Amino acid sequence: MTKVPLHFVTSRVTISKSRRDLFDPRHSLAEKFTFLIGASGILDRVEEGDQVAIKTHFGDRGTTKAIRSLYVRRLALAIADKGAHPFVTETTGLGMRYPRSFGTGRLEIAKENGFTAETCAAPLVIADGLKGIDGVRVEVAGVALKEVYVARAIAEADHVVSLAHFKGHALGGFGGALKNIGVGCVAKPTKFAIHLEEDLPVIDPERCSDCDVCSKLCPTGAIGKDHTIDAGRCVRCLGCAESCPEHAVHVTWSSAERTSVKMVDAAKAVLDLLGPERFTYVNVLLDVTPQCDCIPHSDNALVPDLGILAGADPLAIDRASLDLVNACPPAPSSALDKKIREDTFGEVYRTSTKAHPRFQLQAARTLALGNPSYEIVVHDPFKEGADS
Repeated sequence: MTKVPLHFVTSRVTISKSRRDLFDPRHSLAEKFTFLIGASGILDRVEEGDQVAIKTHFGDRGTTKAIRSLYVRRLALAIADKGAHPFVTETTGLGMRYPRSFGTGRLEIAKENGFTAETCAAPLVIADGLKGIDGVRVEVAGVALKEVYVARAIAEADHVVSLAHFKGHALGGFGGALKNIGVGCVAKPTKFAIHLEEDLPVIDPERCSDCDVCSKLCPTGAIGKDHTIDAGRCVRCLGCAESCPEHAVHVTWSSAERTSVKMVDAAKAVLDLLGPERFTYVNVLLDVTPQCDCIPHSDNALVPDLGILAGADPLAIDRASLDLVNACPPAPSSALDKKIREDTFGEVYRTSTKAHPRFQLQAARTLALGNPSYEIVVHDPFKEGADS
């Protein structure tokens, strides 16, 4: 099997005794990332005039270890240098109760966490609109999903660069390129389908107190006076279940395995719509926390920082990222501290959600989303002729 080339720069800094070496900017991982972008050719398919989406995650309010805006900025500047037009994008979260569930709230959180048009050198766009229901319907031959709503701004982009913080995920096992495309590039109706088993929420009349909280919150008026839900109008935002004070709205959360498979189904739909040749992937292997950045807090990193990996194959880059993380010893004072493990994320979720990375990887192979065989090309600006 032909190996997919992936490109890597390390976060490790090795400094000689020279004072001049100490102040050499090429030691900076930001500088190394800029060098990686050029040396790897990952933006070679971006053309002048293209609208280029940089899909990243702003984190939630309270998250402390999301990707730094510095790396977003370096990528945006490299895209602009090609005469293209970068924009930094994210989608809303499920529900209608918290700031992250709305376009305005997402932008507020982004600003709090250091992501602005000024820091990122590109405008910020919430891809699925104000309430997260602006999507383009795509039929997909997935393992579990048959239709996906791709976020509007993603569907209209000429090229998409996935800039993913590689870390754990309580249902997906890990979050990398596949998750960043499959969950991060879709509107709420598909986020509902990924995470839940019902086609739509069901209101239990015996628990319902007729308070009308859900009907007032519903963005499409899908909840009638008799508190039944109109399947034709419901956009599967999960706002009713999230807001009901009596817990009268019933939903069933999918298992980790089912969620992982549906994540990859959604990724296939996004790739099918635009064409896989219009995607580039960057996985940032820093602050490899056990939880996704959608959680409003950040645990200690599981392993030491590694660096940044880039390529054109989502399966290969996620497989390589996992291998790099699994090859590291556990970091002190982490969820893996002093534990014997077969694999990093499998150990974290073995006794809780039973999430495991193999579910995503197997689904990606089943759907032929990439090649699991790879080779890593290590780039070093000191050895490849970069100017000091």
